Amino acid sequence: MGEIAKLKNISKRTIDYYTQIGLLNPIRTDSNYRLYGEECLQVLNMIEHYKNLNMPLEEIKSSIELIKSDNTIDRQKAEKHFEQIASIMQHLKEEIHVMEPILQRLNQQQKEELANRLSAESRTLAQSLLLLFN
Repeated sequence: MGEIAKLKNISKRTIDYYTQIGLLNPIRTDSNYRLYGEECLQVLNMIEHYKNLNMPLEEIKSSIELIKSDNTIDRQKAEKHFEQIASIMQHLKEEIHVMEPILQRLNQQQKEELANRLSAESRTLAQSLLLLFN
């Protein structure tokens, strides 16, 4: 647990809590030690991603369960996940409308500097959202 906590820069207590609520499922050894493998790292990455979107842990848990499901899709979980995405998109739409006048006042060099700070994926998403909402 200490190694994964250090690797992901989170506390052991947080990892223990995620395990208690069922977000992480480590393998137990014969001596009852918990081993956190690659799947746990992927789940921690998803948790970090969703937390950056200000999603509550209960919603994060349901989203991760939907992603990890074994080819059987629970319709209600899928609908809830899409509602969560719609809510996030609405929030992004509002943010874009707030930022648009600010961005329009920037000169070309300032816009380029700002764009260079974004990852390629972020730029593509921002452009898609602008097209979608305009």
